[in-house]
Amino acid sequence: IITILGGTDIISCFAGQNPTLPVHRGEIQYRNIGMAVECWDRNGKPVYDESGELVCTKPFPSMPTHFWNDEDSIRYQKSYFSVYSGVWAHGDFCKISSRTGGIVMLGRSDGTLNPSGVRFGSAEIYNIIEKFDEVKDSLCVGQLIGSDERVILFIKMNPGYTFNDEFVKKVKTFIRGELSARHVPAIVLETSDIPYTMNGKKVEVAVKKILSGEEVKERGALSNPESLDLYYNIPQLIIK
Repeated sequence: IITILGGTDIISCFAGQNPTLPVHRGEIQYRNIGMAVECWDRNGKPVYDESGELVCTKPFPSMPTHFWNDEDSIRYQKSYFSVYSGVWAHGDFCKISSRTGGIVMLGRSDGTLNPSGVRFGSAEIYNIIEKFDEVKDSLCVGQLIGSDERVILFIKMNPGYTFNDEFVKKVKTFIRGELSARHVPAIVLETSDIPYTMNGKKVEVAVKKILSGEEVKERGALSNPESLDLYYNIPQLIIK
């Protein structure tokens, strides 16, 4: 049973299976051969057992060298080397276990939640929410409020369960206990559908744009494009 971490852009995997190691729930087994993967804090220091940016500190065999029609390498440098100078940052939050060496993925860093200056990935919330029998699916995004951001959690309920104030309180209390008070969403709302791409990834960035008052017209990559319509003009989220 394996989980892999990689991407189309590198035509490879940074981490994946190792038949000589045990499988730990929720973890990718280990870093792949030839991949100098580490988890760095915002100061560029390696960290373990806490959230950080997934980086690859040395060139790797399948590392792209440039983009087409990018003669000055401006787009290339901005895409991978703008977070830490000279070091590949893949755009994901992760956590590396000091005990097992396994990697836990914590969501895209380009969709970072940042309430009151506390940065964390949406996957940290999803890992908590999936423990509820009442919840079929969820979507966690940030909404800009002036110079700050508040976290909005949308929940799609399983059949037979009711979304109400008591359930919202239960969710917030559990997140506070499992993570911290800073992780508790400012608002929890019910939704009937969660947008997904054709390859099964939740669409957070598009919903964040909608909540900021933008119109999202490009929907060709979505498997259920009509679901985006659910996130327009939500009374509780309209900033006056």
